[in-house]
Amino acid sequence: MDHIYLLLGFILLIIFRFLLNISKYFYLQRVISKQDIYIDGKIEPANNKKNKASEKAENWIQENQIEIKKIVLKTGIQDQWTSYMEPLGLGKAKKESISALDNLTLLNPKIMGPGREIVNRAKGFYKIQALKSFNPLFWVEFIVFLPKELLKYFSVDEDAKSGSVIIKIFQVIYWIASIYFMYQTYVHNAK
Repeated sequence: MDHIYLLLGFILLIIFRFLLNISKYFYLQRVISKQDIYIDGKIEPANNKKNKASEKAENWIQENQIEIKKIVLKTGIQDQWTSYMEPLGLGKAKKESISALDNLTLLNPKIMGPGREIVNRAKGFYKIQALKSFNPLFWVEFIVFLPKELLKYFSVDEDAKSGSVIIKIFQVIYWIASIYFMYQTYVHNAK
């Protein structure tokens, strides 16, 4: 009976992980379609219907800007910054930088292009993560490297030397404990 609950819990975990990632995929797909509507209303010859749709899409993107950026950056993809010169007057200029993700409605192709590319890559990331939910090898790897995944969740940097050592120590302890408990279960069931 316990195995049935364990199996049911695992199936629910798979479904939850799939739904979580696929919802982010569709959200980013909506961002791209809103950006298309915005661009169509600004670039093509103006008519009242397209202008209203474009304005509505621009407002939606601006209202959701923080959420869009949060979802994209959660994938590990870095925001792209473009430098430009801001005239100060009297022949002087100052170098400024502008974020692609913070300016998805800026009609400059040097800004909008990288922003759209970043959103597309993040969308692809979530699609792959959703499909991985049904891959048994993903779950085997996840269970074998559970401490590493948990420490990454708690923001232990795997690339830093101290983070790498901490992850390896926890990983070895986990493997030793797993072998010990499997042995104890085997001995107990053999009696």
